[in-house]
Amino acid sequence: MANSNKISSLWIQEAVIFCAMFALTMLHEWIFINSPENFLKGLGFFLILYAQAQVHRFYIYPYYLRRSYLVYTILTLTGVSVGAIMLFTADYYWIKPDFFGDEGFLLGFIYHFVICVVSTVTIMALSLMKSYATELQRRNHDQLLLNEMNLKFLHAQLNPHFFFNMLNNLYGVSLTEPERTPALIVKLSELMRYQIENWNLTKVKLEGEISFIENYVDLERERIGKRCDIRLNYSSSTSDTQNRFIAPLLLIVLIENSFKHSQNFKHWFVNIDIHLSEEGLKMHIENSLADESLKKHSTQIGLANIQQQLEFLYKDAHRFTTERLPDRHCTEVFINLKNS
Repeated sequence: MANSNKISSLWIQEAVIFCAMFALTMLHEWIFINSPENFLKGLGFFLILYAQAQVHRFYIYPYYLRRSYLVYTILTLTGVSVGAIMLFTADYYWIKPDFFGDEGFLLGFIYHFVICVVSTVTIMALSLMKSYATELQRRNHDQLLLNEMNLKFLHAQLNPHFFFNMLNNLYGVSLTEPERTPALIVKLSELMRYQIENWNLTKVKLEGEISFIENYVDLERERIGKRCDIRLNYSSSTSDTQNRFIAPLLLIVLIENSFKHSQNFKHWFVNIDIHLSEEGLKMHIENSLADESLKKHSTQIGLANIQQQLEFLYKDAHRFTTERLPDRHCTEVFINLKNS
């Protein structure tokens, strides 16, 4: 339905441009359009102009966008010349046979060549203005969508209960091992500050995002480390780590889910492997399956949201897979940080 409306809108726009161009082109000739035959002659004259301009718009102009300037110049001159010859021929033999004398061929060709150039420039100007307006509208829509998605993901990020649990843990640690309390408070404050400062940005430095993940995992170790085997490995096979950027708070959703849905009395584990290469960033997570009595209700909204955000931000520059095995759940995401 949406595609049908879009196609109808494009046809309406083209029809408006056609009518406006016809009116402007024939403005000085309206006084002579006093019969159906003269109207058809005027329409035929305009259709030739309009057709050669549209050929330039759809078939010749793309060479300019591809930076094939020599080919574009040759095709433009050829197209305009062909249009001028067709227009001159129609004028000479049908529309206005008495307008040019026997010695007016060269002058007539130049006149029609200029008319074709003006028509092409006008059509291209209208087309480019329409494309520019469409692009602005698309960018505004994308920005609104991004803001909306960021707001949704802000609520889907770290559960407030996590912070309450961590505060309780900090209280317990402060009673038994007070020397560890300052470092844990610093980690928790860094976690909260990073989330508040970066959630609405489009990109952040990869190093900062990795530090955020490490702080989160360290705090989870303090919360459930004695009951859960937690492993986090970050490696890099490239020296270019300073100039890598990523959408903020993207990977943490998958990491939090791995902790949330992996509680197991027998063997509770969460293994996170993050590797940075020349091609991009790959994160592989394996976690235990939750016992039936410990399973938490999942609406799968978070997983659907992460897929939408990856598609929106990275389009064809990412891969995302999930797999449930008999004894574990595997999640893998790859993001091409160079071509995204």
